[in-house]
Amino acid sequence: MTQEELLEIIEEAARTGATTLDLTNNKLTALPPEIAKLTALTQLHLSFNCLTALPPELFQLTKLTQLHLSFNCLTALPPEIGKLTALTGLVLSYNGLTALPPELFQLTKLTGLNLSNNQLTALPPEIFQLTKLTELSLGGNPLTALPPELFQLKELTGLNLSNNQLTALPPEIFQLTKLTELSLANNALTALPPELFQLTKLTWLYLANNQLTALPPEIAQLKELTVLYLQGNQLTALPPEIAQLTNLTWLDLEGNPLISPPPEIVAQGTEKILEYLREEY
Repeated sequence: MTQEELLEIIEEAARTGATTLDLTNNKLTALPPEIAKLTALTQLHLSFNCLTALPPELFQLTKLTQLHLSFNCLTALPPEIGKLTALTGLVLSYNGLTALPPELFQLTKLTGLNLSNNQLTALPPEIFQLTKLTELSLGGNPLTALPPELFQLKELTGLNLSNNQLTALPPEIFQLTKLTELSLANNALTALPPELFQLTKLTWLYLANNQLTALPPEIAQLKELTVLYLQGNQLTALPPEIAQLTNLTWLDLEGNPLISPPPEIVAQGTEKILEYLREEY
């Protein structure tokens, strides 16, 4: 899309008082200052472009509730992002962000924040201010540790921490009592803290491709679990207590050096594995 075509679209949207504008996948490298004319916009979709920066005028669109900027070339966010205080959803996945400005955490109406597949090495403690977050995606970053403040986000129901460089989980994780889905796949976890098993609303738990050598019997506390991914770890045995997870419909154990249950049982799938463990139990 040429800048002339973009200006025409903006002028038309301004004239009609458009509330939604979708500019996804248009090879845009910049946004013109005229974007400020779109004062009625509540949703702006800019994913799959080539944006390297965001103009100050964008942050005059204070009615925005949804802003999608995934798959661009952003390496930083300007402090003006803090002006978009009506935002409930912000998608910044697949960029090149290396840090987050403190102003981002002034967006206290956010319920969904996607920061996956960036270059974030740390999370600022200010993250605790996003008290309404229910979905947070941090997958695909080089995070090696998590700040305790993250676990003050007690409304979270979904948390994606997959594809990072985590070697341990802090005990504070027990505070996320509303979590139903937790992804920790593709990290370097060698053990799980007992506090993880206090998250009794979990239905999906992804632990694939870590370095786990054992599962604690406390896993039986996760009574609501329906899906448990454990493939690609170093497990030689499963605790028989897994048989108490009566809602479990999918248990993936591929790529573990298991002795109990033996490979011929594992190959027969979830139901047979659970039968075997019940007999053991």
